[in-house]
Formats: sequence, structure tokens, C-alpha cells
Amino acid sequence: MPDFQIPISDQNRRRNWNRVRWAVLIALVSASIVGVAVLLPSGPSVARDSLVIATVQFGTFEVRVQAPGTLQPRDERLVTAAVPGTVATVLVQPGDSVRSDSMLIQLANPHLLSDVVSANSALVDAKATLVATDAAIDDTRLTMEGELASQEADAQKAALRAQVERGLEDEEVIAALDYQSTVLDAVTARQQVRLTVERLEAFKESAKAQEAAQQALVSAAATALNEAQQNVLGLEVMAGQAGVVQTVAVSPGQTLDVGAPIAKVASLTDLKAVLDVDPSYAGEIERGQTATIQLNDTAQSKISGVVTRISPSVENGSVEVDAQLPMPLPTGTRPDLDVVGNIDVTTIQHTLSVATPVGVTANSYSKIYKLNDNGRQAKEVAVQLGAASATAIQILSGLQPDDEIIVSDTGSFGSKPTIRIQ
Repeated sequence: MPDFQIPISDQNRRRNWNRVRWAVLIALVSASIVGVAVLLPSGPSVARDSLVIATVQFGTFEVRVQAPGTLQPRDERLVTAAVPGTVATVLVQPGDSVRSDSMLIQLANPHLLSDVVSANSALVDAKATLVATDAAIDDTRLTMEGELASQEADAQKAALRAQVERGLEDEEVIAALDYQSTVLDAVTARQQVRLTVERLEAFKESAKAQEAAQQALVSAAATALNEAQQNVLGLEVMAGQAGVVQTVAVSPGQTLDVGAPIAKVASLTDLKAVLDVDPSYAGEIERGQTATIQLNDTAQSKISGVVTRISPSVENGSVEVDAQLPMPLPTGTRPDLDVVGNIDVTTIQHTLSVATPVGVTANSYSKIYKLNDNGRQAKEVAVQLGAASATAIQILSGLQPDDEIIVSDTGSFGSKPTIRIQ
């Protein structure tokens, strides 16, 4: 039986056909893979309603720092005990409005009352001694003045006698010895007058010193009495200024030393806004900048103030900034009222800006999702950011006017370069 053989040409055709079929199959699979890759989304899919989208603007950009805060008194008085004593009555509570002459507490101290009696007695004695001293001085002065008058009269008589006897002595009516004796009496009388005048002047100076010393004792006694009386008045502790009581640090029965704190009284009219500014924005704030303060009242009142102080340190995660407020303030304005402050830092002309995306900071580079033309996709783009305001931020590069970006939180996108928007 002859062997059956397939022609070589048929075998080649069959082998070629198999190759073609495999090539077509591989091509179809590759096309399918490519098609699936094109059809599948390149990133997560999100609903447009869940996004906050903002448009890049070109023009004037107001750099404004916003910060919460409270109203605090510029003039807060710490009332302390001026005298020692025991608290008898507390007449106010925190939140009470007071006048400058309103009594806060009543102290008791019987020793101060006895001090007044003793000081008054000492003053009476000093005054009586002054009167007696003046009387004694006047009596001595009058006596010495009387002696001086008598001595002056005697000196005049002696001078006249000497003058008369001189003529008689020339006429040899009286002896020369008698005349010389008369002259000596006249000289002695004049010397006695001079000595008495000197004694009287010295006495007057001494009397002045005695009167001054006694008057000083009277003044000291009067001062002591006044101090004792003031101490008694100090038992009634007054507010010292009009305002509202912030704190009361005492209770009935408590013993107080001099200088012990009693209460704090804050002015209701002279207030300042103390704002807690984020440290990243504090470097842009300077004294003299305008600060618009919005009160947390029913009318949402706004007050224009001026920055007067920037704290040099960070406390509790923020920098304190003080804004002075004008007088008078709106009715109902009180210390500790919550406020929101907007500080006008500067104005930048001809620049790009957009609502601040979540998680970005001023003067930095960041990745931001920008929407494409049809708004169905958003791609990450690198953006250089400049100055930041309360709700917006400056764009230095990476975006163009009218570009739309996602400003809501994109943390759930997983840093995918592209997302689909439904």
C-alpha cells in the first residue's frame, strides 16, 4: 500500500493560516485592553454637588486678615484693701454695674476707730500747748519791751542832764567831777538800752522757733488725725471708677491685710478688641492698620478701629493683636463680648486671586485641582501662591483668569492626578 503524504505546500499554508489567526486574536485582545483603558476613569469619580468650585479673578486684591476675639477693657482697675480689717458685708457680685462712688464691701476694724479718738486728743493737746506757748512768749516780750521803754527814758534823762551840766561846768557852777559822773551815767544808760534791744531781738527769734516747733506738732497731730479718719473711711471700699464688676475675691468674715485684692472693675466705655490671629498671618499685620470689628450682637454692629499692639510671642496657638476702638461705643457693648475682626493689611493691584482652597497657606507652592473646559474632569496643577486674605489668596503662577478650581477638601482623592466629575 503506497504511503499517503500531504504536500509540503499545503502544510505551509496551514501553518501560515494558524499564524494569521493568532495575530488577529492578539490584535483583538490588545484593542480590547486599550479600549477598556480608555473607557475606564483615570481617577476617582465625585459628584459635582459635593464640591466647592471657585473661579480665578483678575484685578484688585484686598489682603485682609480675619480673626476671632473678644472685647476687653483698656482701663481695668484692681481694687485692693487700703486698711486691714475683716469683711463685714459684700455688696456687689460679678456683672454688677457700679459708679465710681459705689461701695463694694464694708470692712470692720475697731482699732481704727480708737485711733481716731487718740489722734483727736493729741491734736487738742498740741493746739492747747501752742496757745500756752504763744501766751508765754507774748508776756515775756511785753515785759522786755516795757523794760526797754523805761531804759530808753532813763537814757534820755541822763543825756539831758549831761547836756545841762556841761554848760554849768563851763561856768564853773558845778564841779568837773560831778559833770563827768553825769556823762558816765548817760553812756551807761545808752549801753543798757542797746543790750536790751539785742536781748529783745534774740528773744523774738527764739520765740519764732518755739512757735514753729509747736505749730509743727499741731500739724503732725492734724495729719495723724486726718490719716486715722481716712483709715476709717477706708473701711468702706469704693469702686473708684464707673464700670462693671469683673471679679470679687472676698467673702464675709475674711480677714484682709493692706493691699489684699478685693475686686476688679472694668470700664464699660473704654474697650479694645483683642484678636487671636493665626501666626502665619501675624507677620503681615502692622500698627496703624485699619481693623473692622463686627460685634456678636443682634444688629451685627461694625466698628472701625486701629491696630495698636501686636504680641511678640505665640500663646495658645495664636498671636494677640489689639485694636483701639472709638468712643462712644454702641449701646450694649460690654467686656468679654465675642467679636470678629477684619484687618486691612494691604491692597495689590492687577493680580490673580481666588477663594482660598482648603489646606493651602500663603507664600507657598501647592497642588490644586483645575477643571477642564467641559467641567467633567479635574487635573492637579502646580500653583504658586502669594499673600492670603480672610477668604481669598493671591495666585502668582499656575492658573489663568476664569480658570475653575476645586477649593473644598480634596484629601479623599488620594493625590490622584485626575478625577472625574459627575
